[in-house]
Amino acid sequence: MTIKYNYYIDYNHASDASTITWTHKDLNIEDCEPYVDFIRCDEDGEEYQFLYSDEDDFISLIDNFGAIKRDAEDEYILCYTADFYIKNMSSNKKFIKALKYSNNNVEVVLGFKDKKGEILEDCFEENSNNTTKLALIEYSWL
Repeated sequence: MTIKYNYYIDYNHASDASTITWTHKDLNIEDCEPYVDFIRCDEDGEEYQFLYSDEDDFISLIDNFGAIKRDAEDEYILCYTADFYIKNMSSNKKFIKALKYSNNNVEVVLGFKDKKGEILEDCFEENSNNTTKLALIEYSWL
């Protein structure tokens, strides 16, 4: 028997959102599609546990994405909400332990794709990445 977990995160307020400096020379951030690259969670105050999209640890859907231009050149606040279905949660015991330690606080790190769906490497630098609650919205037995 498998348990299906659905979660929600909210970075929809500028005060809670992450900030980046856009570094891609040929594309503007407005011409790119965000995706959740990975989720990190504080394991013990020194180490982190991760879930990765490219390792198929989760499925995500980003809603209400906005890259808000700041005063500094090419600096943006990334506001959005996202829904997650975390696969094989029972096999990610270290991540579950980290969630308990951090009181369900996680950092969600975005990546960007071009209009062809190709992942853009090294297109931004993280300035700040704030934590938010990974809120359980539903679970069910399969």
